[in-house]
Amino acid sequence: MLTSSFGFALKLILDSQRGASKQNENQRAQELTTLITRLGPTFIKIGQALSIRADLLSPAYLKALTELQDRVPPVPTKEADEILERELGKPIGEVFEEITPEPIASASLGQVYRARLRDGPEVAVKVQRPGMLEVIALDLHLLRLGAEPIKRILTLTSPLNTDIVGLIDAWGLGFVGELNYVQEAANAEQFESAIAKTPLAGVVCVPPVVNECTTTKVLTTEWIVGERLEQSTASDVTYLCSVAMNSYLTMLLELGVLHADPHPGNLLRKQDGTLCILDWGLVTEMDEGLQMTFIEHVAHLVSRDYEPVPNDLVKLGFVPEGMENDIQQSDVVSVLADIYGRWADGGGAAGVDVNKFLNELNGLSSRYGNLFRVPPYFFYIARAFAVLEGIGLTNNSTYSIVQECLPYISQRLLNDRSPRAAGALASFVYGRDKSQSGRLVDAGKIEYLADGFSSYSTSSGGLQDYSSTAKQISRLTEQLTEIVLGGATGGEPSAPSPIQQIVIDELAKTLGASARQAFSSVGFFPKPGESSAESPVWRVLTPDDNDKRTLENVNRIAEIARPRVEQLLDSFRNLPTDDQLRVANEVASKLWASRAGAVSAGGRLVAKLASQSIMRVRENLLDPLER
Repeated sequence: MLTSSFGFALKLILDSQRGASKQNENQRAQELTTLITRLGPTFIKIGQALSIRADLLSPAYLKALTELQDRVPPVPTKEADEILERELGKPIGEVFEEITPEPIASASLGQVYRARLRDGPEVAVKVQRPGMLEVIALDLHLLRLGAEPIKRILTLTSPLNTDIVGLIDAWGLGFVGELNYVQEAANAEQFESAIAKTPLAGVVCVPPVVNECTTTKVLTTEWIVGERLEQSTASDVTYLCSVAMNSYLTMLLELGVLHADPHPGNLLRKQDGTLCILDWGLVTEMDEGLQMTFIEHVAHLVSRDYEPVPNDLVKLGFVPEGMENDIQQSDVVSVLADIYGRWADGGGAAGVDVNKFLNELNGLSSRYGNLFRVPPYFFYIARAFAVLEGIGLTNNSTYSIVQECLPYISQRLLNDRSPRAAGALASFVYGRDKSQSGRLVDAGKIEYLADGFSSYSTSSGGLQDYSSTAKQISRLTEQLTEIVLGGATGGEPSAPSPIQQIVIDELAKTLGASARQAFSSVGFFPKPGESSAESPVWRVLTPDDNDKRTLENVNRIAEIARPRVEQLLDSFRNLPTDDQLRVANEVASKLWASRAGAVSAGGRLVAKLASQSIMRVRENLLDPLER
């Protein structure tokens, strides 16, 4: 193997000296894939990890290395049987009524058999390859010793600015973690428990773990009857891609544990139309601060609130601490703003894909060296999104990953009550004017949020026993009630959420402006240019430019909302009578349960109107007198 590795390295060196690196790139990529397969499980895992590292390898190598997932030869079943009996402490026949003589799948660290438990269900049994811990430890030790030569060889194919030793150590931690199947089972169960508390409960799942037949080297789960999502011809594949995207965003930005191996074979469409996510051996953790920083970062860029972006990039690990000013003086922020701006502007969103986005980030990384880098954790995220986008496009040529991200981001901004989420929401709906007294909500961003929130309600509605339209109407009305009136249930109302506060602020401004507009239209007031028209009292009671802008903005929002409300009402009228009654009862029940929230919201609105009136009197009467 050493001879083969040296021979491959020599070919790269000769290509570089002859100026033929680009010309021979595809051939060398295939040779590298073959070499890695021969080197064994550790190198196969490294090759799979490298297949998403566009900062290390060129596209030709990335494409070739993706083949490693399907090129892992199995170990003899006899060896697997010995591991099974040793780990379970019983002969195979006492545990399983039947088991396939050969593995049905083979991966770098283990292989899977289909079996049936005695007096139990069909199961999938994953058995770890023998001696894996020793093999991985030795291979990684040797790789660590050769880190600098490896870096020099990789640099021959593309510029490289990466801590190879640190990267090998990180891989080692991940590989060793994957060897503990008890931890893998715990990762899956943790996701199942956490997702059950979200609106995605009932539409996404994991294979139930059979704990009595699971050890550090054997993982037994119930057999899932279904088909690979990307091979399915069912009409709901695009919908399930949306479910998958919302699931991954929930993992990334809410649960803090991201499934980091989302290749197509790990996403199944079950017979009942739900999505099942397999193989939880490789996960990456996201701390709570990083999760919220992502949300803030997206809000800042989409709303063109660029001032906080350099600080966002430091918190996200794209820019070293202390280099915020250097980034501000470069074109990094403008390039990112252009990317996110295309997403937000609507036209052409379907043309923005994950790989293109990643290539643009890598372009910035190459251009600015140590100033801008793409952190390793981000490649796991990009890999997950790229796989989901690929599946979506096979079923729908207009599939847009951007539009699939919109639902989760929208509902998170609308429901999250944390102060940082409130700031992100303010940036999103008000833009750079969020701190100004005369700020106005962006009607386009309200439409953006409304579309996303409605889509999330549809894609995460769960499986119920009455019509899909009735389910969607009921769920959407319930969530809108929750957002506007809060979570009170007849007792003390909860504190207002950020979106409730924005609604109250905007409603108070609209009511005040409308009242002044009405008074002005009566005709009792002086005409512009008359001396009395310039008096402070008349200025308090007549509409000003802010009032006019407020009313014009409200009209734009009303035009956006009108067709949606009409569509909702038409959908309700077209329901069968039984479904109409069911939906009406559910909505009435929710409204009654939120009555304390409604009273509290009314009180806050009155208080806001009074506050705005006092401020207007102060600005037009008291301040001039003091001056």
